Amino acid sequence: MPLIPFATACTTVATVRRPAEFITSKVPRVVWVTTTDNSQVALLSPRVRADTLGGLAEGVHYVEMPLATVQSMRARQAAPRRTLLLMGGVTLAVAALAISASHGSGPSSSQPCIDPAIPPLCPNGGSP
Repeated sequence: MPLIPFATACTTVATVRRPAEFITSKVPRVVWVTTTDNSQVALLSPRVRADTLGGLAEGVHYVEMPLATVQSMRARQAAPRRTLLLMGGVTLAVAALAISASHGSGPSSSQPCIDPAIPPLCPNGGSP
């Protein structure tokens, strides 16, 4: 569960510039299509054959539409900037933890002096 933000940080839903080429090269699991009559449909397993876009609408029934009727298409795509920001943030956090761990708690310089006559027993040179 804590890894979900990491998985979603590296992708985003964005507009596809060339729907036919995008579908054939990236083979997305789902795309969101807005047609020229402003209706919207989510297509699962979209496929392009010649000038026709097809897929499972609402995951239930197969639909086809001419690519000419596709006004816009959105799909999940890589987000390189988000990935770089995420990796930079993780690197800084790990570095901060490493620095904090390296400055761990050593022996305190304010330890009480057991016997001031014996220097190893009185590390701060003070008196009891």
